[in-house]
Amino acid sequence: MKEPSRLKLKGSVGPRDPSAYPGGDFELGSALFAQVSAALQRGRPAPSVFLIMEDTVERFSMRPLAGRSRPSRQRILAGLAGIDGVECVVMLGAFKFSGKGPLNGAWVASVFIEWPDNRWWTAWQPLGPQGALVGDAPQVRCAEDGSPRPGGMGGWFALSRRTGVKLRVQRGTTQVH
Repeated sequence: MKEPSRLKLKGSVGPRDPSAYPGGDFELGSALFAQVSAALQRGRPAPSVFLIMEDTVERFSMRPLAGRSRPSRQRILAGLAGIDGVECVVMLGAFKFSGKGPLNGAWVASVFIEWPDNRWWTAWQPLGPQGALVGDAPQVRCAEDGSPRPGGMGGWFALSRRTGVKLRVQRGTTQVH
């Protein structure tokens, strides 16, 4: 099946609140995982992509990407990473774990952050049958501790640089009175 060449991502833009989106890798990751944990109170949070910039945060739903092939999704995420001013790209929400072992196919709460220098940080924690976090704390890993990057995640900035892919973003001009 041929994938459509045009894609419309719905998103929102808001100011970057330093308490919600702090500067340090661990601090930012922990704050974002806390957001995902809080969202679990309202149900399983849908996967989203955040583009964190100096003064703003742009949020996009990943639902329009669900039916696309993995290479297509990676190119789209690389295009987002290639937008001028992006300090880091974040993928977060609840995902079905894909890998070996007893968690394969289980739901997990997850945050993955990547920066332009290919540094990354991730945290994930399994969800129980009622949608609550299982265990005392999330598993946290990062590039700086020598951990291997999770399969299928990241590499978006490198792909953007290698291929020159950029997305044309049209931001709405609707005024609210």
